[in-house]
Amino acid sequence: MQETRYYRAIWISDVHLGARACKAESLLQFLRNHLAETLYLVGDIIDGSKSAPSWHFSPAQQAVVDEIAGWRKRGTNVIFLPGNHDEPNISLVEELFGRIPRISSLIHRTASGAKMLVIHGHQFDGSLNLNRLFGVIGARSYGPAARRIHEWYAHEPEDGGRSISDYVRFHARRALDFLTEFRDRAVLAAARKHKTDGVICGHIHRRDQRLIGPVWYVNDGDWVQSHTAAVEEPDGAICLLQWRAPRIANPAVRPMLQEVMS
Repeated sequence: MQETRYYRAIWISDVHLGARACKAESLLQFLRNHLAETLYLVGDIIDGSKSAPSWHFSPAQQAVVDEIAGWRKRGTNVIFLPGNHDEPNISLVEELFGRIPRISSLIHRTASGAKMLVIHGHQFDGSLNLNRLFGVIGARSYGPAARRIHEWYAHEPEDGGRSISDYVRFHARRALDFLTEFRDRAVLAAARKHKTDGVICGHIHRRDQRLIGPVWYVNDGDWVQSHTAAVEEPDGAICLLQWRAPRIANPAVRPMLQEVMS
């Protein structure tokens, strides 16, 4: 059995319970092998509503809900920060998890004294939301869409010539670069407004850990594709972890936890 790993805090987001794309089994393994003083649910924990025809709630998703309830019973401080998918369905969130502390944003102080703004991240979209610009709906979000577009425009023609598609790729790249810069500016402005050293968020389904000017930006990824979480070590260091299941069907082989290097 793998030893349980302990952290001061763990941040997870974009679980999308209720969606078929939710990787509940992977998240359940992660939760059963970790413990923290504080568990931040950083938005988009659920997806859809009970009346939606696409609603899909599997036994593994219920097990995730039960596991988080178990964390609360063992003394973990569980805090919920609603995302854009949660906000229309707060009653459903409370039905699943009970009345857990809920706040739109907060400041987390690390063991080393750093102040981190914790927020889902849809607040940074403003009027330039890629989900709307590219017609992305449901659990599909900015991250996967942007990656697909990037792979398309980054492909070089074999004959080295120019074409109409090359022209479109150029302008698509310029648009994505502009929107990324716009988001970075919004993150920087939010950190300055709240006088924090950094920002921890989710929303775009793309794990990230880097400096935006003097501000430390951490995106905890998602549990639809990346299977990642942000964690704070006992000494205050914050890093990203990725949970990977073994590829061979051997019960003696435990899932592997890898630190994501940015």
